[in-house]
Amino acid sequence: MLMVLGVLHAGARHGYELHRILVAHGTVYADFKKPTLYHLLARLAAQGAVDLRSETGARGPRGERLVYSITAQGRALFQELLRSVLGSYDENNAGFQVAAGFLAWIPVREAQALLRQRCIGLRSRQAEIHAAIDQHVDLMQDGAMTRQQATSRFLSADHLLNMMDAELAWMEKTIAFLDQSPHKALVAAVNSRRRAAGE
Repeated sequence: MLMVLGVLHAGARHGYELHRILVAHGTVYADFKKPTLYHLLARLAAQGAVDLRSETGARGPRGERLVYSITAQGRALFQELLRSVLGSYDENNAGFQVAAGFLAWIPVREAQALLRQRCIGLRSRQAEIHAAIDQHVDLMQDGAMTRQQATSRFLSADHLLNMMDAELAWMEKTIAFLDQSPHKALVAAVNSRRRAAGE
């Protein structure tokens, strides 16, 4: 919903074009099906978040296509969803990947505050995982869990903790990035990436 409203924020789109944009958005939407998109658009239209109009000149038996545009209510919903995803933490990162792409749609100080709030949630979840690892070690030492089970759970948790560390580092870097002049910061960040890639 966030991605669809975000794309429509930039201008009206017909369904086929909207689907093409979503699927091109990387692995998050690679398997996104057209019927799923049209069902979501119908729901958004029923909520008053999206308007649709018919446009002539399309190929096919009807000779027309539906064009979707965001309404004022849809813009408000987009802002609400964006703030909700940016400011909270859950382990399904697909929503955050989308929201991170729309950070520029929020005032800088608010975007930074939402990222800091997400950091708090992420660190809290890390503390829970560390406690679970300690518990697994205790269970193994008491003979209530095999070494293989404890090792398996540790490796899974360790991988998740490392991904969380990477996300925390990105958020801290992004909070600092947002403090800079947007144009200069963007050019500097792109040039830094190019140097790191050896271009």
